[in-house]
Amino acid sequence: MPLFLSKPGTAPNVLTKDKERIVSYTITPDGAKQLRAAGIRSGAKVPSRILAALIRSGNAHSPRLAESPGQVRFDFKGDDSADFLPRCEMTGAASDVHLVVYGEGSGTVAKLLGPEPRFVLQKVTRLSVPVTVLSLATVSQLETAQKLPLKTAAAATLRDWFRQDFESAWEKLQKQNVRKQEVLPLGPDGGELPLGDVTDE
Repeated sequence: MPLFLSKPGTAPNVLTKDKERIVSYTITPDGAKQLRAAGIRSGAKVPSRILAALIRSGNAHSPRLAESPGQVRFDFKGDDSADFLPRCEMTGAASDVHLVVYGEGSGTVAKLLGPEPRFVLQKVTRLSVPVTVLSLATVSQLETAQKLPLKTAAAATLRDWFRQDFESAWEKLQKQNVRKQEVLPLGPDGGELPLGDVTDE
């Protein structure tokens, strides 16, 4: 599972695994507020669907390789966050993916691409948009305006991603954390008598 880190003086971030790389996403103040409201504190694991929801809403952005050795030692076993994100069609990476239209005339192609393939294709690129700023409506608008070829696999993948229900993941997380708070053992402290043992004199 991804890991939420928030330290004074630095922007909060979520670490996750993308194939063999540890990637850090910067979290916006609104995103951090959402995580805290759902009971997630610094050093806690974040459900993968929640990270995907933050990325899709733009509240998790600017993915970069994690550089701190302490961060890389964290056990990311079972981190399936990339399963909920669109992937680069050439490298399989899930971070910093753009919808790219490239080529000329009838040879125009649309693909979801990561940074390396985008760099290679930059001279023939006609459109490159981060998937996090797109929506169902904008994909349709791009097709209508003939900026994006019709019926591409890239557009179908994006539509599937936009239709995923990530709101239920927030609701589930909040319910789990409410239950954890309800079962906290709040017994008598030190020399206090339990309420049932208090007698009127």
